[in-house]
Amino acid sequence: MKLESYNSIYVNKYGGTGTNHYQNMMAMHMGRFTIDTQGQTIRSFALLSNISNEFVFRGPTTWNPNKNDKLGFHGVAILRYGSQLYNSNLNQGNVNPINPTNSPMNGLITIDFFLISHNPDTVFIPERTYTHQSGTVGNFVVSYSTENEDFWNTDFTPVTGADGEPVPQQPYLGSGTVTPDVAVPYEDPTDPVFDFSIVEIQQQFDLDKAYNTAAAYVAKAQVVVTNVQAGNPAGVTLTFSSDSTTDFFEMRHTEEQNLEPIGYKLLFDSTIIEPGDSVDWVGFSNATYTKNIYVTQVQEHAVENLVAGTYSDTITVQLTPKDTL
Repeated sequence: MKLESYNSIYVNKYGGTGTNHYQNMMAMHMGRFTIDTQGQTIRSFALLSNISNEFVFRGPTTWNPNKNDKLGFHGVAILRYGSQLYNSNLNQGNVNPINPTNSPMNGLITIDFFLISHNPDTVFIPERTYTHQSGTVGNFVVSYSTENEDFWNTDFTPVTGADGEPVPQQPYLGSGTVTPDVAVPYEDPTDPVFDFSIVEIQQQFDLDKAYNTAAAYVAKAQVVVTNVQAGNPAGVTLTFSSDSTTDFFEMRHTEEQNLEPIGYKLLFDSTIIEPGDSVDWVGFSNATYTKNIYVTQVQEHAVENLVAGTYSDTITVQLTPKDTL
């Protein structure tokens, strides 16, 4: 964990899109939820947590460079949906609405949690450290609603992972008396920053458009790249994985999971991708980059006798920064 100006986060993490809700404030990123609704419409998110109303750090300031001043922070959430950013101050007790509330959302959604300072970033001194004194997130879960009801009158379902348990258990500030072992430094990013997302997700496509060597467009990979040094381009490795144990990804019947699946491969730009494959994407400067993703190599003869219905699959894409190229 580290402290940095939210202005840097707004540019490096969000590419300067949407609204900079905490301009000129200091921030610490505590973790991110990434949610793909898989075609479902979600209307509200909630943080269910006994999060503290205030977090206190101590360290040097421009007022008193040689003393440990008390510096207050509060918890916030930034929800990104499409090109819009929505902010929420998490100070409403054990149930905190995460904006936008009761607004239909479908597809890819990210929720970042931050601590935001009460004082402007000019109060903090770069390359100095700040010690966490008090304030915890406590026990928490992020939940969502599909009901078209007022936030306070709706039912919520926890966001869960592949194991069916609420997620994520990430390095948020610990609960109870647990605090970071070392002081938190104030430093802005020095390495390239990659904000990766899957956009333009097609919720359905005609299977015959992906038969054999044909390819059906299903999504676009997007990387917003910032903080790259001039003349020293950067790159990443993308790894595509799923639950499949064969050379093909597998779409399964959404109602009868035990039926024979539909095997397929991905086409990433011009590269055929099998489960577990990695592909390099290089030559980045400070810009936004996109590449198309297609479904291909569906064997026509293998699906002729399958049970009719809707088939789907979930693919995880992991981005790993490469050494500067």
